Amino acid sequence: MPYYIRNRPSRDDVAVPGFLVSCVLMLIVGAVLGMLLAPQRGEVTRRRILRRAGEARDGVIEKVEDLMVHRSEEEVGADEEAAS
Repeated sequence: MPYYIRNRPSRDDVAVPGFLVSCVLMLIVGAVLGMLLAPQRGEVTRRRILRRAGEARDGVIEKVEDLMVHRSEEEVGADEEAAS
């Protein structure tokens, strides 16, 4: 008859759920403190966030367009080089 070892939970098995619970609790505490200690009203903060998000979006779009133009120029150069 074979001998079976029972699996006992290791410290890692117990630590992961505790870590996740503490992360969620810290997120909640941070959100509450952020609301209580905010320097401006919510309207002003939302407008500022939207403006900065729009600026970031515009910057990303501009960089992607630049990369696309640069890549197409490289492809044209490679086609010309292959043709010669």
